[in-house]
Amino acid sequence: MKGIIIAAGYGSRLKPLTANTPKSLVEIDGKPIITYPIDALVAAGISDISVVVGYRADVVINNIEKLYPSINFSYNKDYDGDNAISVFAARSFVGDDPFVLAMGDHLISSSLVTTLLSDSTINRTLCVDSESKNESQVNDGTRVMTDSKGRIIEIGKDLKNWQSIDTGLFMMDSEVLDNIKYLITRQGKKVTISEVVQHMADNGRHFQTCDVSGQFWADVDTEEDHDSVTALLKGGYD
Repeated sequence: MKGIIIAAGYGSRLKPLTANTPKSLVEIDGKPIITYPIDALVAAGISDISVVVGYRADVVINNIEKLYPSINFSYNKDYDGDNAISVFAARSFVGDDPFVLAMGDHLISSSLVTTLLSDSTINRTLCVDSESKNESQVNDGTRVMTDSKGRIIEIGKDLKNWQSIDTGLFMMDSEVLDNIKYLITRQGKKVTISEVVQHMADNGRHFQTCDVSGQFWADVDTEEDHDSVTALLKGGYD
């Protein structure tokens, strides 16, 4: 199993912390943010990983290579686009095989990845949290609605009716890449992962959900998020 971690964006919402430092290298509890998803994937048995870089790619690569000499990198030249473009940029790395996708600005525990991998029969899955109480996650999180079979039927930040929050950890397959390619032809660089999931649901190719409620994860978008997650980590996590 291969893993992709996307870390190509500007991180403008995390200023001033990103004024001189790429977002993935901003430290939380003494470690660059990007190390949390990398370590989680490795601990769950996924060591063949490509980090998708873009903005200040040379700086990100140089710093990550010092910590993980064998890691792979994919380059997203259109890093001013939306996040599905970064997934598509890693298509040659993953080929036709299913892969795990994580966000470079999400802290996740290895247990999330292990839970995701526990059902090897499903190649399109999103880990969701139906018990999230963190204000920043709920207020700014991507919301998910499923049908009675646990399949995603609606996803987006503005859903009025929803059941869970998108944790940013996915299992994907080559069909997802095909759908990203299709949406790029229609929308250019402005294609989000949520739009891809919604498009596939609308066409009967649903993502399944995997509920990881109670397990540690955090999304770091703003300085307030950074401070709250830093305080949370003082208590440790698995």
